[in-house]
Amino acid sequence: GVSSTNMNWQHLRNLTESKWANCDLYEGVCGYQIQPGTKWNSGLKDSEVDSLQEQRGFTFPTMYREFLSELNGFDLDCVDFNAEDEPETYGRTCYQYPDDLERTQWLVNEIEENRKYVNEALKYEGFFYEDIEGFIPLYGHRALVVFKDKSLSPVISIVGDDVMVYGKTLEEYWRRELKIEKCY
Repeated sequence: GVSSTNMNWQHLRNLTESKWANCDLYEGVCGYQIQPGTKWNSGLKDSEVDSLQEQRGFTFPTMYREFLSELNGFDLDCVDFNAEDEPETYGRTCYQYPDDLERTQWLVNEIEENRKYVNEALKYEGFFYEDIEGFIPLYGHRALVVFKDKSLSPVISIVGDDVMVYGKTLEEYWRRELKIEKCY
């Protein structure tokens, strides 16, 4: 598997927070955007991660445990300028735990309802879907796929039966989602 010790989540925090310090919002663009001045919430203690695992019913991938120990969602909601004549809406698109366990159940349900397509997308990328233990919503319609092998950390994007692997590892996923270069 991919070693998770290369990733420096503190470096990801520094890169993204400096990028967001003075970022622009684009009115008329549909979809949630990160607000200027957004920062990551502090990570969880090991005992809090252990408790989350118990609530989920499976052990988290090593890379996700490391991620959660440093970063846990954003301090500001993202903003969406729906249509020109409607007021903007705010929503938490980058989930934080344990607060969002119930709030994100819809995504886990959507994944289970479309499991055939999830399995096909994972198989196409070389993952053995028979070894899946569960899913953890991360951001919007994206979820971490949890396998028996804790060195694996692929992330899928799902809207109904439209499923794709959005990152073969958690690190690759966040780099793509947040549009940043490698974080070593």
